[in-house]
Amino acid sequence: MSEMQGPVSGMTQAVMRSSNLALVMRKVADHSGRISRADIAHQLGMTRSTVSRLVDDLIDGGLVAEGAASGTGRGRPAVPLSLRRGTALGLGLQVGVGRLAAVLVDLDGTVEATAETMTDVPKLGLAASVEELQRLSGQVLGSLPGGGHLIGAFAAIPGLLDLRSGRVVRAPNLGWDGESLGAHWTLTHEGGRVPLAAANDATCAAVTVMRSDPDSSFLLLCGDVGIGGALCRDGTLVLGEHGWSGELGHICVDPRGVPCRCGSIGCMETIVSLPAVLSASRQPSLEAYRRALTNGDERAESVLRRTVGALGIGLGAAMNVWDVSTIRLCCYFAELEPWLREPLTRQLMGRVVWGRKAHIDVGALPALQLRPAIGAGLIALGPVVKDPDSFLTRGAA
Repeated sequence: MSEMQGPVSGMTQAVMRSSNLALVMRKVADHSGRISRADIAHQLGMTRSTVSRLVDDLIDGGLVAEGAASGTGRGRPAVPLSLRRGTALGLGLQVGVGRLAAVLVDLDGTVEATAETMTDVPKLGLAASVEELQRLSGQVLGSLPGGGHLIGAFAAIPGLLDLRSGRVVRAPNLGWDGESLGAHWTLTHEGGRVPLAAANDATCAAVTVMRSDPDSSFLLLCGDVGIGGALCRDGTLVLGEHGWSGELGHICVDPRGVPCRCGSIGCMETIVSLPAVLSASRQPSLEAYRRALTNGDERAESVLRRTVGALGIGLGAAMNVWDVSTIRLCCYFAELEPWLREPLTRQLMGRVVWGRKAHIDVGALPALQLRPAIGAGLIALGPVVKDPDSFLTRGAA
């Protein structure tokens, strides 16, 4: 994007500065610790002097920090810029069928504190679950650094949500259909109410991948009691018309199969969810199932083949529609990656119409505890990156 000189189409100098400040902040956020002022000027088409002034504003406002100069060639050594730790933080919440959690996430992605409770969330109900989330939030907020400011709170929910109102549209595994988290959320901090928003948990998990690889394209597959997914295209989440895309678990893979909690028949979730796999393999836990596979247990291997077959049908359909060649496995699927990767890749090569014409990459995400909650915390910090001008005074050291 080229730098504009002077007001254009009604834009004032202040509006232009704010817009350019956001562009610079986004570059630092996407390449934290790996980008310099000169790099930003080159990539954005701005003059070095303009970028330097904007970076100075971000540094003085407490959002960006400079590293040690590096370089042995001619000219001034490059000074890497990174997101500053300890000034802006987000509260990430995670709701699962058997877990509630809260994490405090720094602007640079560092997790400052975590708190969680293992409980039967559907039995607990929404109101009591929100009350417990607020208690957990209070625990992690006790770790807020001195001089740090809480930007907001965001929740990762296994279901469909109305992104404007925060109302749960469908959450078959929770039984929260039609309910609103905000109706029960009363958390305050430093004398003010903490704003809360929410999104699907797989969407939140995908944000953590985008933070480490901002220009990536991938299809994320998450598995636990339910099955979810998220599509990222060139660093942008593809949310769909209502924000409900990625419901991979409810692709029909067996029209004559068993009923799903969503009300349909033969959904992929009925075959490949962790409870379904453990039940079919007669194993008490994922660890036990992994041991059975390692030991060559015939039943465990049979269940794996059925799981791979269902995943091949569901993911193959999604790949044919979306034209994405990178699959990233998350949650329990990541732990089964040594057994899943090769047979699933073969399945996809046969089911995707272009499967033998382009490389298909199936791989697991690195283990990261409470990944959806961390992603939710990063989303809560989004306003700082999108409009840093509004947070410079608050974030000032």
